Amino acid sequence: MATAIQLELFEEPIVEGPTLEEEVRAIIDEIKDLYLDRSEAGPWAIACSFGKDSTTVLSLVARALQEMDAADRWRQVYVVTSDTRIENPEMADYAHSQSEQVNEWAKQSGIPIRSHIVWRELKRSFWVQHLGKGYPLPGNGRDRTCTHSLKIEPQNKFLQELKPSLLLLGTRTDESSRRARTIEKYREARESRFGYSPYQKDIKFYMPIVDLTTEDIWEFLQSPLPWGSSIEIRRLYREATGECGLLSPRKATKGRHACGARFGCWVCPPVQRDKSTENMALVHEWLLPLTEYRKELKEVWDGKKHPENRSGKMRKGKVLKEGQGCIRVPVRKQMLGRLLETEQEANAIRLEDGLLPLKLISDEELATIRAQWEEDEAERPWLL
Repeated sequence: MATAIQLELFEEPIVEGPTLEEEVRAIIDEIKDLYLDRSEAGPWAIACSFGKDSTTVLSLVARALQEMDAADRWRQVYVVTSDTRIENPEMADYAHSQSEQVNEWAKQSGIPIRSHIVWRELKRSFWVQHLGKGYPLPGNGRDRTCTHSLKIEPQNKFLQELKPSLLLLGTRTDESSRRARTIEKYREARESRFGYSPYQKDIKFYMPIVDLTTEDIWEFLQSPLPWGSSIEIRRLYREATGECGLLSPRKATKGRHACGARFGCWVCPPVQRDKSTENMALVHEWLLPLTEYRKELKEVWDGKKHPENRSGKMRKGKVLKEGQGCIRVPVRKQMLGRLLETEQEANAIRLEDGLLPLKLISDEELATIRAQWEEDEAERPWLL
């Protein structure tokens, strides 16, 4: 008995951390303090994909503004969404509809928030670059140029014109070890939620939810959003993971899936498997042709498996090794034909389901690609 008492004396007391409600309250209060600080003049910007994390940040900012008197809402907040034009179609439609809902709600509520969707120039289009010019597909490393050309560059162009005093991001250390290292690299100081953009040194960023867990995010998103229901975003993630621990209690053992799915481009070459689109295809059959096209494109563009599809030269004529260089024009034509067939196959299924037709490539892109082929056939015989 004495031993037990002695052990109790040396046991550390169990200290309960703050509840999610307390953490959310603290974040909203911090957002209000930053917003009301007139020493930092200029608008704010929120980088928003309308995924779970950026939706949480936007919701927190909206709630903070709702709590203020109208006279104190002096700063305009811009929501910036990059549309790659090859996004998972379900997520792309959702993001556009959310952007419209946010604008309508803000206008009716007198909240100074405005949502904008930006996209790349036509010449930087994924299809123009690869089916038009025959460039190799980006890989999962330093040559992952698609992220910059399709997402970061259009957003940065908007931000350069806007010159926000603060850029709010939905990044969290809980997302991945790689993301955690990146966050630490660009933080102003350790344990700080502020830093400077690696792309634009004069833009300061703020990560209000950096310390929240995935379970925290989903618990927060059980409540309605200021501009509408949160049911749709929960449905999208549930379909993307196949099953999901949405209702896992905070700090309890994680469910088999904590809805940490990542949405992205349906034709994404760097990833080995596009699990989110493949899982969603189990619910939306019309996505199946898209998953098959992605696999086929990766196969045909693979210089090791099909060196005969590569020209062995760059567009300017520089000689490279066998299996390297730009894709030959006939192969590009073949894969554009397959893309249009994929669009037809998907739309045939969508028609049966009573859905509107899907457009995987725009008429402007088609015209630009075909003009590029004509130029290559006339001026670059080594690409034939």
